[in-house]
Amino acid sequence: MVTSDRVLFVDDDPPVRTAFARTLRSHRIDVDLADGAAAALRMAAAQPYAVIATDYRMPDIDGLELVNQIQQIQPNATFMLVSGECDLELAMEAVNDHSVAFVISKPWDAEEIGSMVKRGIEAHQERAWQHAIQKNLVETSRTIEDQKQRLARALTEIDTQMDEVLLNTLEAGIGGETRAHCQRVARYAQLLAEALQINGSVLSAIRSGALLHDIGKIGVPESILNKPTGLSDAEMSEIKRHPEIGAHMLEGYPRFEDVRRIVAQHHERWDGKGYPAGLAGEQIVLGARILAVADAVDAMLSSRPYRAGMDLATVITNVIQEAGCQFDPTVVAAFNLVPPARWLEARAELPDAPAVVGATRSAA
Repeated sequence: MVTSDRVLFVDDDPPVRTAFARTLRSHRIDVDLADGAAAALRMAAAQPYAVIATDYRMPDIDGLELVNQIQQIQPNATFMLVSGECDLELAMEAVNDHSVAFVISKPWDAEEIGSMVKRGIEAHQERAWQHAIQKNLVETSRTIEDQKQRLARALTEIDTQMDEVLLNTLEAGIGGETRAHCQRVARYAQLLAEALQINGSVLSAIRSGALLHDIGKIGVPESILNKPTGLSDAEMSEIKRHPEIGAHMLEGYPRFEDVRRIVAQHHERWDGKGYPAGLAGEQIVLGARILAVADAVDAMLSSRPYRAGMDLATVITNVIQEAGCQFDPTVVAAFNLVPPARWLEARAELPDAPAVVGATRSAA
């Protein structure tokens, strides 16, 4: 089994290469530098790398084509795309079509990129280990059930990496408290789903839907999202478009169809008084009914420029009172099964950054 803990970074801009190397070396990570595709291919052929990071826009070849070529040489490497053009379309193409694990915007955050690279090294070593085990399975005729379990672990790893890429893209587009809010909502939704004994691919779709539920706010003006006072009717109508915008952004990706429906419906209400389609009851997909409670819990616990956050007892009372109105009674029953301390533990583990607490408006 051949593994590595070295990193290869490819960029035609010398100052960028120097800055990247300085960042990684500050984390005690060994890094080699290539000034273009030809040098990168020679270096990749000469020794293994745990992580290979490349610029997207280069004069001789784009970063995704270079990833395709190096993957033929080093299939176990973790690939990262570094770009000043980090938008959702590029991120989705990189992840879905080129197996890129992380998409990083320029300029990068030193601590965040160090953490991503370390996770990439761990993923490389895990993949190398898995490939060695899989080879041994073939040679020793291990059972089909063992092979299925290993495949499930590999798919879980891919989904985890996908979530990280999408969170980075969403945060770049909206900023503010988005990352922590979406992570908390995903944690709350998972607590509710587990109380309902939901698991497997359905749970995965609910988690991804929670992480992406506000992606449509990319299409809402910042002046509305960050307004410290009440919204006019026209402004409220604008912010209420974000579920439809988000659903439209996820169209055309079969892997995200269940996620797309959750994003589209997360502001619908059990009594049919929600938006954008006025769906009611079980017309609303279960994932969106779960997300409606999870999103409301985080909104009520969070402080905003225009109001203080509520205490947990008040939040619990409000959720229970909305059973059969705003919320699915079955989901509220599941909410009651979760020990109250779990909500506060999740919030404490995923706090807002101090500089942006209450920065982004949550639609009613």
